[in-house]
Parts: sequence; structure tokens; C-alpha cells
Amino acid sequence: MYAFTKSYDERTLSFTKGFTITAHAGAFNTSPNSLETVNAAIEHGVDILEVDIRQRPDGTVVMGHDIITTNNDGVEVTLLFETVKPAKIKLNLDIKDTRSLPMLHDLIFEYGLEKRVFLTGIESFQANTAAEKCPGIDYYINYSPSRFKIFSEDYQEKLLGMLEETGGIGINCNHAYASKTLCDMLHDHGYKLSVWTADKKYHIKRMLIIKPDNITTRQVELLQSIIDNWGKKK
Repeated sequence: MYAFTKSYDERTLSFTKGFTITAHAGAFNTSPNSLETVNAAIEHGVDILEVDIRQRPDGTVVMGHDIITTNNDGVEVTLLFETVKPAKIKLNLDIKDTRSLPMLHDLIFEYGLEKRVFLTGIESFQANTAAEKCPGIDYYINYSPSRFKIFSEDYQEKLLGMLEETGGIGINCNHAYASKTLCDMLHDHGYKLSVWTADKKYHIKRMLIIKPDNITTRQVELLQSIIDNWGKKK
């Protein structure tokens, strides 16, 4: 256990080129999928904000995690896009309902945000839908890779084959499934690794050592503090 945990702070911290921090929906003690969260993320200067995407029964695309049952639920994505357009922040659009993709696609391009958004929440069996209904927008594949099987060449080939077949830019997984072996394998083949949702200090440190392309967290300030104070004597 000493060898497994003590070595984190003793290692030199470095980052994958283009490394980003994503504020999870509801970060900064705000209500998830609200304009309050959006404004807080902009004010704190985060790289990326994650929001959940659904649609109302009438087809209006909104921010929302749970099933939308009325035409009054959720904040309209048009308000989200109007708020972020003048800022530099990027958006991780976590797709909870693929029916929203055609209208979402049109809005993304209408607001000129095609270079500032990407999709998550896309399972491998939904990849064709994402590619067809939201063309021109990058998407990660949600996957739960095995931290044991990842050492097998056959398993690695399976993951790479899945990414090639689905057209995903990489894997988006819970931090518990991420490993240095997985990350290195993806990077060696031109793919990315995004991990969620690392909120505890130990989990954040383990993710930093793995060197993914993105870490999603509710504790943005804690993550930044860990980075700023890495290697300093307590």
C-alpha cells in the first residue's frame, strides 16, 4: 500500500499536450444544468463545462439530466449557447437522449460553436446515430474498460477496433476504470482518454499520474490546488 500511494507526490507532474479540466454539471455549489452553473464556470475560467442534454416533448433541446416530461422543464440550449458564445469556455455536451441530436446539431452551427463543443454519453451502439444526426462534431465513446484485461494485447486490439468502428475520438470513462496502460495505449494510437468524476484528493492524484486528456470534476478548485502545490512540502 505504501508503494502504491506514497509515490504519487514523489513523482514529477507532467501533462498530456492539450490537457483540460472539465467542471461537472453543478460544480461550484450551483444547481446542475442551470445558467447559474454556466456563469460560475465562466467566472472561474474553467476550460470546459459539462452539461446534460435532453429534449422536451415538443422537441425543444434543453439542459437536463432526468427525463423531461413537460414543455416547461429544463433550460433551453439556446440560452446556454447565448451565454457561452462571448466567452472562451468549451462545452462537453453529455447526451442523455439521442433524439435531441438533429436539433442540437443545427443550434451548434447556428451559434458558431462547432469548434467549441464535443459530445459524451454516446455508447458504442449509438455511435452511428451520433455520426449521422450530428455530423462534424467530435464525440467520445462511453466505455468501462477493464483494469485487468487491459494488459492483454487481444483486449487492447478489441478497444482499438471498437474506436475505429465507431469513429469516436477516444474513451470517456469513470475514473475507477482508467489506468496508465489504457491511457498510453490510446495515445500511442492517436486516441484520447477523458475521465469522470474525480472529486476526492486521492482519486484526483491518481488521475493526474495517469495523464489523461481531460479530468471531469465537481471539485475544480481542489484539483487546481493539487496541481499548484504538487511536490511542495506540507
